[in-house]
Amino acid sequence: MPHRTVLCVALIAVMALVAGCVQSPPANATPGTTPAVTALATQSAAPATSADLITFVHRAASSARDHGRETALAAVTAGNGPFVAGDVYIFAVDYNGTLLADSAEPERIGTNISTLADAFGVPVGKRLGETARFGIGLVSYDRPGAENGSAAEPALAVVEDVDGAYYVAAGFSASGGDVFPSLVMNTTGPKSDLVDLVDFVKGAVAYARENGKEKAVATFNDPQGGFARGELAVMALDYNGTALASPPYAPEVAANRVNLLNYNDPDGVGTIRGMRDLARSGGGFLYTVAKVTVNGSDVLVPKINYAEPIDDTWWLFAGVVDPAYAQVAAGNLTGISRRQHSRAELHALVSRAVDDARTNGTARALAAIDDPAGPFVDGDLFVWAEGTNGTVLADPFWKEGIGQNYLDVTDENGVKTTRVGMDAMRNGTGFSHALFQETASNGTALVPKLVYMKAVDDAWWIGGGVYGVAVTG
Repeated sequence: MPHRTVLCVALIAVMALVAGCVQSPPANATPGTTPAVTALATQSAAPATSADLITFVHRAASSARDHGRETALAAVTAGNGPFVAGDVYIFAVDYNGTLLADSAEPERIGTNISTLADAFGVPVGKRLGETARFGIGLVSYDRPGAENGSAAEPALAVVEDVDGAYYVAAGFSASGGDVFPSLVMNTTGPKSDLVDLVDFVKGAVAYARENGKEKAVATFNDPQGGFARGELAVMALDYNGTALASPPYAPEVAANRVNLLNYNDPDGVGTIRGMRDLARSGGGFLYTVAKVTVNGSDVLVPKINYAEPIDDTWWLFAGVVDPAYAQVAAGNLTGISRRQHSRAELHALVSRAVDDARTNGTARALAAIDDPAGPFVDGDLFVWAEGTNGTVLADPFWKEGIGQNYLDVTDENGVKTTRVGMDAMRNGTGFSHALFQETASNGTALVPKLVYMKAVDDAWWIGGGVYGVAVTG
């Protein structure tokens, strides 16, 4: 099918681009291609952390400004000078989405990448350009894993505007570097509950309003300034999503005024965008995850964040490990409910259900979704359907919920789960976190749930979720 072929080619292309071209230099990328290129200083060490990648891209953007567009683009395509570091390479794109320079795939120069999406449908091409317009920023995405075939793995790109007409970027995969800088937490410090979290954020907001932006930002960025207490640390941003203050263990984010609007947590949840929207509406809680290492395994421990506005120009938040999972952060996985399905399986099931609904019509699709033994149930992984007004249309296990409206229903922490999920759909990821009962097993306890929602049409959408804590390795 032609459209499928085009899509596959597009996905492969954007993965190569925003993976920072993590591969060997092409044969025609010989140092010294032109005298101008030869004159540019080189950098050999590949970025190993997100901080390194920020520095690498910033150095490349500065060099492009110093040497001019023609020389810079020639050097980028040649794959040398300050535009290559080990096996990570810069590429350049204008704000129409046209690829201007790329040493890994020079044959694609001149093509448009603005409509390209990643393995989960996230509009990476669009987000690269959107983020670059803020100056410098991070863009999260997923790409086929270099070491595990076609399985998707988290990756990170850094982009920076050069002159208002084009930007440069590079990236790496989770196997090539640290892709979650803002999720580092002091899990060994004093533990906090939700009352502590809210009090901490409100205290920071009061301090900012009383002392002014300049003094508050300096204090928030100071590890000894009083706003870094155990796992609690203030992160402050403007409403574009640009970092003004960040935890003391990720200072490069605030120091470089890095934009985080298109930065996601390890589950693909739009952390900063979601909390920014909460702050705009007065504040509230949002669930994310933080990656911690327990006995050699990576664990995505549930995290609860609380955001509030300071004024109409900036806002802040802080987060803690969900107190119910404090033992995980401390290294104890005993009795913890683990995920039985992956994010990729969740995405695939929901996407298959949406395709079925578009092909066979609403009535047949809802009947199939409603069937506990139907084609869209795989153990505790299943789908349900809701109208865009928040009314449940079909669910294989939660029959009492059908016909009920949950648009503004809140959980025990005041999170409007349905609205959060619908916002995630509109923002381009579709992934969100919730606390919910394991209805497939008649469970009553609230369990962390990674939710994926996708619209069928303007009238309704289909969602699914995986329960428990992700443990890998």
